[in-house]
Amino acid sequence: MKSVVTAILYLCIFSIYGQNSEPVETQANPTSEGYEAKMVKTSRMNMEYMDFGGEGEVLIHIQGVHNASALKSDFNYYQNYIMWKNMLTEASKHYRVYAPIYRGYGSSDKDGDDIYKVENIASDILSFMDEMNIESATLVGRTTAPQVMFHIAENHPDRVDAIIVSTPSMYKTIPIENEEIRDFMYYSSYGANDLEDRAPDIVMPSYDYEPQFYADKSKRIEVPLYWPYSEEANVVMMNLSLLNFLQADNPFILNEKARNYFNNLYLDKALQGRIKDYCTKKDPTQKIMDALKRTFRDNLTLQNIDDIDAPNMMKRFEKADEMMMAYLISVSSKE
Repeated sequence: MKSVVTAILYLCIFSIYGQNSEPVETQANPTSEGYEAKMVKTSRMNMEYMDFGGEGEVLIHIQGVHNASALKSDFNYYQNYIMWKNMLTEASKHYRVYAPIYRGYGSSDKDGDDIYKVENIASDILSFMDEMNIESATLVGRTTAPQVMFHIAENHPDRVDAIIVSTPSMYKTIPIENEEIRDFMYYSSYGANDLEDRAPDIVMPSYDYEPQFYADKSKRIEVPLYWPYSEEANVVMMNLSLLNFLQADNPFILNEKARNYFNNLYLDKALQGRIKDYCTKKDPTQKIMDALKRTFRDNLTLQNIDDIDAPNMMKRFEKADEMMMAYLISVSSKE
């Protein structure tokens, strides 16, 4: 039961450099992993990245809240690691593929102020591109990765060839307007067990970020965007997912403070009701779709995963991955 719940949570909760230096390999196992783990010193940090090889236009995987390359050591997340690795290995047949690792993860630098803020992550990615002499790239990612990709596209559109979102993700979350909701979001972040006690530090900044085009109706981004979406797994369902698994004791929450919070929430039906009502009333799904259509116009390709003919949601997601890969290949210059 634990592994099933964790897998569902991973899907639903967001499933969020130096000069003149040459990349230095720190770990290489291309035969079994499909990539080489390397280090590069940029103007902002020492950054680890996964080098998947390939030729042609550059494809950069933008990390979400999880570090996909590290999930191979966690049984509950291993299949997600395999999917991530296979996707980028396949992409390397059409692109030159890199997967930089965010500050605070892996062997990348851990120090700095507000290192999980979207703006700072975007600056780290741009510095990686500068150091690797990458003028522009196609960006691919999921969970909270669209926030970083949109920030780069809004402020540095010349650096972005296309944006590809690999599964239903979020770029604008439900606004937090009271302490009850903030507490719920804060402790829900611990559902991402791979983040351990850092979970709120990593996840909460995503709730404070909003791209310019969400409010600015005059904003246009002339970049191709592939956006998969699902009414069954939208931002409200992501935020409320933990409520569906509450029990007297919640062993799938490893952090003691978070587990105590959900134990108390299990007993407080009135609070559960208020959280559900709030999230339902503040559902940003339609505004998100309107903003995407207005901003990207003819450059937007939408994929409704709910319309895919498959026996269950997981199979629909598998087929959606195939469709996403077909789109990714279609926008490469080699085709």
